[in-house]
Amino acid sequence: MAHERGTGVDDGDRAGIPAAARLAASSDVAVLVLGDRSGLFGRGTSGEGCDVESLDLPGAQAELARAVLATGTPTVVVLLTGRAYAVPDVLKRAAAVVQAFFPGEEGAGAVARVISGAVNPSGRLPMSMPRSPSGQPYSYLHPRLGAASSVSNIDPAPALPFGHGLSYTRFAYADPSADETVPAGGSIRCAVTVRNAGERPGAEVVQVYASDTIASVTRPLAQLVGFARVELAPGQAARVAFDVPPRLLAFTGRDGRRVVEPGEVVLSVRRSAADVVAELPVTITGPVYEVTGAERRLTEVSVHVEPVPTRQGQEEEHS
Repeated sequence: MAHERGTGVDDGDRAGIPAAARLAASSDVAVLVLGDRSGLFGRGTSGEGCDVESLDLPGAQAELARAVLATGTPTVVVLLTGRAYAVPDVLKRAAAVVQAFFPGEEGAGAVARVISGAVNPSGRLPMSMPRSPSGQPYSYLHPRLGAASSVSNIDPAPALPFGHGLSYTRFAYADPSADETVPAGGSIRCAVTVRNAGERPGAEVVQVYASDTIASVTRPLAQLVGFARVELAPGQAARVAFDVPPRLLAFTGRDGRRVVEPGEVVLSVRRSAADVVAELPVTITGPVYEVTGAERRLTEVSVHVEPVPTRQGQEEEHS
């Protein structure tokens, strides 16, 4: 497999870009590796004391990416970074993008297995991917005015949301359910069936978010309260149930107490923070409930995986 240096991480050297573009143009598939150099106090492009004023890729890497992508050769871009960079052109034009962050000494083999198809990826973004290199800091935990609205001419929506991730197979969701009413000190149980609707084994990350529609203080539009990684064979399904404790619905009120207020809460099953599968309204009843340190802090998850369907069963299902 031939390779070209292209450019360094942050040296700005452009001398190797034409050769890299020529190699890509003469290839069936190109793998373009971009990213950071880990270091401390200015000795790297990412790490403690290595801050940036812009979320553009360091050095001449953006020029290298444009030159390789302009060849039209299907290009897999691997991002070895310590932060999320704004790479909208890469996300739009690349055949695939692998966000590997700093994967460590076993990272090369892991990335190779994902690119080659030996491993079906199931990772999800632990942060959003920015749309603009000068974009304001963004979190999926934003309140209503933190999203696009009439109070600003700038849409802060990211290029890719928190929790986003792709796979070599497809997953379908069905039969979402949740408790309709729950006392303020009780836990909420919700469930959904997820099925591998593709032709390859894979793992789906089922995500559950909570939204407090009306509260005495400003609340995020949605917050992650549970997730489950479910491995499924082609055609196989699983019933995934979540038991969400009241502590995860609590917030600090104006009097300084950590409380769960009565009223309507919406649980939502999502593929990512921005991809809603189903919304399930739940009414919290009773008086205001003050949360103490004794409450369970994590959502309990149970997964009931159905047997792998036989070939005959699959043929009957699709007949």
